[in-house]
Amino acid sequence: MIFTTTYEKDNPSLLAQLKEANKYLPWINEAAQKFNLQPSIIAGLGSRESHWGLALKPEGPEGTGDFIERRPKKFRPGTLPSDGLGFGRGLLQIDFDWHEFARIGKWADPRENILYGCKLINEPIFKKSRLGGNFSEKDSLRACLAAYNAGAWRVLRDIKQEIDVDTHTSGRNYSADVINRAGWFQLQGWT
Repeated sequence: MIFTTTYEKDNPSLLAQLKEANKYLPWINEAAQKFNLQPSIIAGLGSRESHWGLALKPEGPEGTGDFIERRPKKFRPGTLPSDGLGFGRGLLQIDFDWHEFARIGKWADPRENILYGCKLINEPIFKKSRLGGNFSEKDSLRACLAAYNAGAWRVLRDIKQEIDVDTHTSGRNYSADVINRAGWFQLQGWT
């Protein structure tokens, strides 16, 4: 698919992210092949989630984000993870509360993080064939991206209620923004 973008080709922030994303290109291409995703979509996802590590503390694949306190859980008695790190783990910000991988997996390894995140996008529940005739390939991709951020069951509920899949995502624009960023990466030669 070809995606459009509202970003200028010489956007300084995205150019810095492009430089970082290129460091992970072998693993992005591996994930793209394995999970039938376009590299530009993976690039857009990493851009939205962590600016390819530039927005993390510390910067890079071992960094974390999302330090907003949450209600305690059985496995997390405090309002933040007990290790002092944020809820979002690594380049694709795998969530500590929702994915055991973020608690005990190799989330700081860029290859493992990218592969795990792309596996989540490839949820078969949102394939066009399961969503009905009015769902295009791009609609299916948007649903998968929205679910990455807001959760599959919330997005399925939004689809059944015939409301936009981004209704419950961060900024109410998550999938649209990832696709917009993917369009910018396509301007840079990514497929």
